[in-house]
Amino acid sequence: MNFYQRTVAILHKDLRAEWRTKERLSPMVFFVLLVLLVFNFSFELGGAALHEIGPGVLWSSYVFASLLSLNRTFAAESENGSLDGLLLAPGDRSALYLGKMLGNLIFLLAVQLLSLPFFALFFNLSIGFYLWPLLLVFLFGSSSLAAVGTLFAAMSNNMRLRELLLPLLLLPLILPAVLSCVASTAAVLAQNQGEKLYIHLQMLGVYTLVFAVLSFLLFEYVIEE
Repeated sequence: MNFYQRTVAILHKDLRAEWRTKERLSPMVFFVLLVLLVFNFSFELGGAALHEIGPGVLWSSYVFASLLSLNRTFAAESENGSLDGLLLAPGDRSALYLGKMLGNLIFLLAVQLLSLPFFALFFNLSIGFYLWPLLLVFLFGSSSLAAVGTLFAAMSNNMRLRELLLPLLLLPLILPAVLSCVASTAAVLAQNQGEKLYIHLQMLGVYTLVFAVLSFLLFEYVIEE
């Protein structure tokens, strides 16, 4: 089995397992909706509030919801003892990282697309074609979270307090990407889709590329610990 086949097999396995159990998507979606609902009742939303706090609320909910998914990235393999079998199988172990990263990316994108209508409802956001760059922001932002988060999920997988350690390790590192996500989302909502949006998307692209390559190279050493 070559690298591509191993990656697709791991991704397919994760997607099928999630389709059957919904153990990752369901908590993520409910968490995001709960955060949006809490802020909906906490502030007088709409107008200026949409541009001032809306992007921050949206990406804060996505970041913390992604932690729920990242904590479960290698949990199934660890619980049934199949992780050792995957590592002993012949072939490049980095395929395991890439398959898991793509799975985390798909899960987070699904949550974002499902929650966007509720965000529009709670924050009195008018729907229009001006929002299409928001899909690019979601893609670049989710890629950055998945690229770094999958590596740290593997790093904390065998730790006793991984639910606590993963946020402590991950959040400081992804802060620059989150700030760019918030700024680019604010630019889209303000219909200011010029140089500012392009700069932040460019930064997210470089961030994702750098950390994806580093994680890809380091994964084999991290997963052995």
